[in-house]
Amino acid sequence: MNRMETDEDVWARALALNLTIHYRTSHAVTPEVVQGRWGRIINISSVNARVGRPGLTAHSTAKAGLIALTRSPARELGPHGICVNIIVPGAIQVAAGNDLPAHHRARPEDQIARQCVPRRGQPEDVAAGIAFLASPSASFITGQSLLL
Repeated sequence: MNRMETDEDVWARALALNLTIHYRTSHAVTPEVVQGRWGRIINISSVNARVGRPGLTAHSTAKAGLIALTRSPARELGPHGICVNIIVPGAIQVAAGNDLPAHHRARPEDQIARQCVPRRGQPEDVAAGIAFLASPSASFITGQSLLL
């Protein structure tokens, strides 16, 4: 399926679930973290935001938009002590991957061959990135994409 074949409902749902919900969540917490002069907003994107995927135009577009929804607020909120960053996972081994249609699943050996570390990423790898960005050690890191 190409961009022109993407159903409007698929497009709207992908943007709602992968972009709009992040905006609404960030927007809801902003007044409180600005008042407290400290906070961390950590968004989660996807490697598809950077490389795209046939048949996943809406998903990839929403995830790419999430990168912009990280960088602009980082500039706006940085003066208030709030860091806004994004994790961009690649081939993370999760059970939900088994539910994807076959034409959307990449062969694990193909993914591993393209990576520097020759193994599938684990959810714990993503959690470690989030924990670091949420920590005081990352107090000068904002507007950045952590690629995993």
